[in-house]
Amino acid sequence: MGLRNRQFYNDKNIFFITTTCYKWYYLLAVGQAMDIVTDSLIFCSKKYNADILAYVLMPNHIHFIVYFKEANKRIDFMRDFKKFTSIKVRQEVEKTDIELLGKIRINRDGQVFKVWQDRFDEVFLESRELLEIKLTYIHNNPLQPHWNLCLNIEDYLYSSALFYEKGIQNKIEVKHYLDYF
Repeated sequence: MGLRNRQFYNDKNIFFITTTCYKWYYLLAVGQAMDIVTDSLIFCSKKYNADILAYVLMPNHIHFIVYFKEANKRIDFMRDFKKFTSIKVRQEVEKTDIELLGKIRINRDGQVFKVWQDRFDEVFLESRELLEIKLTYIHNNPLQPHWNLCLNIEDYLYSSALFYEKGIQNKIEVKHYLDYF
């Protein structure tokens, strides 16, 4: 995973992160993939002493806002997250969709299957205003016409919108961003 100037953010602690499935395939819509991703985000946030402030899991990508309480370990966080979920999501695909399994077979540099794109995108959230823009984007993602995954943002199960709209925790326990800004 190339660093692309990531060392400039080592003293920062709050990020909007996006990672995408290989070739934008709908790998997270297969079997229990969403729950695998959810469980891994919870595990990594505990392991790296980070709070999830917002998230949305989509059929082929995820967005989340993370706050590192101590050392900024986002590169390690993402490495562990992607390594574990790659194996488990591939196993879900193997159980249910052999055609899709063939599409993610790559046989390159010792890797046989590819679940995630090589890199992840990150934005350092330097202000409350920028965080609120990203939060709105995250929560409105399932409503976009090409997705049409729900009618109201708080109805989408794999999002933190229910917490922000009604104060009810959903799949991943989130901390309110106002506690950090």
